[in-house]
Amino acid sequence: MKKIYYNGIPSARDYTEALSSKQFLELQAYSGKFLQENESALKDYISRWVGDPLHQWSRQWEYPFVYSNVSKKVEDNGNSLILDAGSGVTFFSFFLNAKFKSADVYCCDYDQKLSAVYDEINNRQDSKVNFTASDLRCLPYEKDQFDLIYCISVLEHTDNFESIIDEFYRVIKPGGELVVTFDVSLDGSREIDIDKSINLLNALAKRFSLDGHILNNLDSRFLDSNNFTTLTARDINPRLLPWVGPSVLHRIKSYVKSGKFGSWPPPMTVFCISLTKSTDRE
Repeated sequence: MKKIYYNGIPSARDYTEALSSKQFLELQAYSGKFLQENESALKDYISRWVGDPLHQWSRQWEYPFVYSNVSKKVEDNGNSLILDAGSGVTFFSFFLNAKFKSADVYCCDYDQKLSAVYDEINNRQDSKVNFTASDLRCLPYEKDQFDLIYCISVLEHTDNFESIIDEFYRVIKPGGELVVTFDVSLDGSREIDIDKSINLLNALAKRFSLDGHILNNLDSRFLDSNNFTTLTARDINPRLLPWVGPSVLHRIKSYVKSGKFGSWPPPMTVFCISLTKSTDRE
């Protein structure tokens, strides 16, 4: 049987088919209820980000990808400690905490204001999500504490992902798992281009074990015409794209950052990967 969510870049066909998968539909049902029940708690945060995190171009693949990996870890492991690194505040950590009674879900984000939001949402939950405001480069957790860490579309926005990866390695148990997703700018007009994406994957491979073929022929694989991209998402539903307002303003911002105007919408894809910490202790 074909694995729905897999390491690497999703094809446009697989992405489209996955929208009817059990994982996606389960997340969608929970997300809708969560947003409705916590509208007042999320109001200020949503105004700074998006109103519906699941229904964003890359997140429709990223969240189910992470969910699939968490499911397998909990199934194999039983009691599990899980960390959402760079969490913001979304339905997803609360979904996992409610779904897996044998798991404890922790969230970490640099934004101090989120503590009050988590407190308000936690008051409505049967079990609590543990939130801590902290820099990912200096995590407030013990060595070998977590069975799994997931980090969704965060590392591509950081200046020094190597130090964050080192911290992930420190707090993951031997044999534990790191699940990472990140957006990739195919024309170099956004935050992380193909070359930097390859550097990120090589940095992950220095610390964690991964299938060797993942690093083969990356240049050509990023540009495969069958890949899912923002153009695929636009064709499915333009509202999946996060850019609001006149495109010229976004293109000017891209030019200031990258020196490139690029086409519109900016051609981007998403890369998802699950890695393992060796059981050989240092």
